[in-house]
Amino acid sequence: MAIAALIVTCNRLDKLKACWAASVRVGFERIVIVDNASDDGTGAWLATLDDPRLHVLSLPGNIGGAGGFRQGARYLAGQRDIDWVVFYDDDAAPPPDLIERFASVQATPWRAYCCKVVDGRGVPCRMNLPYVTLPQSTLGDILAPFVGRRPRLDPSHASTVGSFSFVGLILDNDVLRPTCDAIDDSLFLYFDDLYYAYDLTRQGIRIRYSPEIVFTHDVPAAPGALPPWKIYYLVRNLILSRRRFSSRPPYSIPSIVLRIARYALTAIRQTPRGTALRYLYRGVRDGVQGHTGKRH
Repeated sequence: MAIAALIVTCNRLDKLKACWAASVRVGFERIVIVDNASDDGTGAWLATLDDPRLHVLSLPGNIGGAGGFRQGARYLAGQRDIDWVVFYDDDAAPPPDLIERFASVQATPWRAYCCKVVDGRGVPCRMNLPYVTLPQSTLGDILAPFVGRRPRLDPSHASTVGSFSFVGLILDNDVLRPTCDAIDDSLFLYFDDLYYAYDLTRQGIRIRYSPEIVFTHDVPAAPGALPPWKIYYLVRNLILSRRRFSSRPPYSIPSIVLRIARYALTAIRQTPRGTALRYLYRGVRDGVQGHTGKRH
């Protein structure tokens, strides 16, 4: 069973170094690092690495996490000797025994596995927890922001789920090959993994949440202020779901409105408030008008 790592990085050299140190301890057949036009010395540092498993894709411009994962997925989809691909960011670390643990849980009918992701304290990262199912009803969509969007998932127990994040995803390359272009690089950042997962589940691909395999994600223990430009992409790409999925979109209009209201409350608490609100407004405008790509 040949497994490759797919890592996307941009201007986070210190985090990438830690990520690399963890990755080389895993018996990956190949380690692909997509460099999103970093200008902090990442390219020069990558050039010093001497590991035959390493393949660097140096992009001429920053096309975001969505674009980076799509480019890396395209490359690995063309590698016929690779059976499985592990997706993660440059601030994440796989466990050294990932391959052994994966071999112990890999089984039919699942063809995608999302690992448990914890912060430095060992606490599950909420941002990386999958949905058990994406709520299709308006009522379910309306209630989800208030009761927690993943209310029924027990992070300590394996289960079939309806989504994954691009931190700790293990995907069958036979699934990736015909679907890699469904990773929507026009989003730039946010929702690319969720929408890709939604595409796969609608094709009948089963996803297993696998707490037996634990990634560490180097994120703050307590959520801090959300940069205004991130609010923009969260709002815009949420609205764009209505264009991307013409039938059975993952979010109803009432749910989108409620989620935008939550982002508005976040923006109001920011300093400076005006900048955050302007980015929120731009996100709504561009989402409604269908503007995509990097726009910050």
